[in-house]
Amino acid sequence: MNSAEFIKYITTSLTYEEMHLLYKANNVKYDKCELYYDFIITLNKLIVETFLGDDVISDEEDIKNHFKWCIETVLNNFKEENIIFDNVVDLKSYFYYFYIELFYNINNKSDSLEKLNKLPILSFDYNRIKTRSDMDVQLELYRIFEKSLNFKLKT
Repeated sequence: MNSAEFIKYITTSLTYEEMHLLYKANNVKYDKCELYYDFIITLNKLIVETFLGDDVISDEEDIKNHFKWCIETVLNNFKEENIIFDNVVDLKSYFYYFYIELFYNINNKSDSLEKLNKLPILSFDYNRIKTRSDMDVQLELYRIFEKSLNFKLKT
């Protein structure tokens, strides 16, 4: 891909019809987008609100432990609602590296929640017009969630 094609890929919006054809072709469901949006928002909030500061959580082991506690807490909270995520290796890995890049390794964390919340808005706001690049991120993340979700209805 040359630079002009790349710029077009990241800046040109899909039409509403193109977007919904891609949803249909990839079996993307509105309700699941809402669920995954809620999951990420919840995890973002917990990561930010329970972070004790760079002076306390500073080395790689502390960061791993904080992240592990946060994601396990969110997974357990969803489990209490009978929304079960199994096989979460890829899900945990994706989000671990996401938070390393966009939270743990930055110095100024003051507006980090707002920045972190861009992922679910850009990816899982079902009707927001997306670029092809945005859609590719959504589809990748949607597949990771789908692989992990083991939804059981309350009986």
